Formats: sequence, C-alpha cells, structure tokens
Amino acid sequence: MNLTTKRLSLRPMAQSDAQALFAILDDPEAMRFWHRPPIARLAVVEEMVREQIAAGQLCRYWTVWRESDAIGSCDLSFISSEDGEAQAGFLFRRDQWGHGFAQEAMAAVTAHAFGPLGLSLLVARTDVGNARARRLLERLGFMLERVQAGETPSPGIRMDVAVYLLQPA
Repeated sequence: MNLTTKRLSLRPMAQSDAQALFAILDDPEAMRFWHRPPIARLAVVEEMVREQIAAGQLCRYWTVWRESDAIGSCDLSFISSEDGEAQAGFLFRRDQWGHGFAQEAMAAVTAHAFGPLGLSLLVARTDVGNARARRLLERLGFMLERVQAGETPSPGIRMDVAVYLLQPA
C-alpha cells in the first residue's frame, strides 16, 4: 500500500529501488549507528531487497520518494497480528537529514500501523549514541522503555541499544 504525506510518497519497496538504497547503505556516516557495517556491493543490496520483498505480510518495507528522488526507507518488521506488535525502522540518505523527512515519513508509517493494520504497539531500537534518531522517536511520541547494554546484532558489532515503545493515542 502506498502512503502519502505533504511532501513524500512511500511506496512498497521494489527491486528497482536497490540502486538508490545502495547509496544509503554504502555510506559509512549513514550506517554509523546501524546494526551492520556499510554494504560495499550493490549485489548484496539487491539480494537484501529481494528478501525484504519476499517477507510478505511479516514485514512492510517502503522506499521514501521526494518527487522522483528515492531518499530513504521505512519499515514495519516482525509484524505479529496475534500480539498486535511490530518493529519500526527508518534510514535516510545523509543529504536529506535535518529537513523533517524522516519524521514525516514515520508519522505516516505509525498512522498506517495503528489504523489499517490494527496494531497496538510499535517497538523501535537504535544505538544509544544516535541522538538524532532518539530525538525523532521522541517527537513521534515513542517512550524510552530501556537500554540494553552490549548487544551484538552482527559479528564484530557491539552496541548499547535504546528500546522505544509507541502505543496509539
């Protein structure tokens, strides 16, 4: 399902988006707080996009477009209709930071989660050092639930993770 905001279109991720997403996933600064190092090969991103598309109802991935420019991605993953929960995430191209696009896109994603999808809880996780993401989550109404110290989400990556929760108003 397409989601639309005042300035953005969020379209279900398509294989043709891989090149634009590679520009983000290959950027060390954009990936600094992510759970894996930058992805240096387009083929890896193409495979990742294939897997995300194949995830079907378990996950929803959107590529965020500003006019004809793919500027980021947002997702709901590990969607559990039984528990009414999902994890929410976002990643944007560095030159698009500071313009409110991530907040605008994630507001549309959370509205979709609590509206048409009928979810009752969203969980967002970010490195505790990612002040920009933490501020964004708090502006969206997410509340810090806990900090998990010393997680190892990928080999060679150790991070302290801030876990945020959001329930419908």
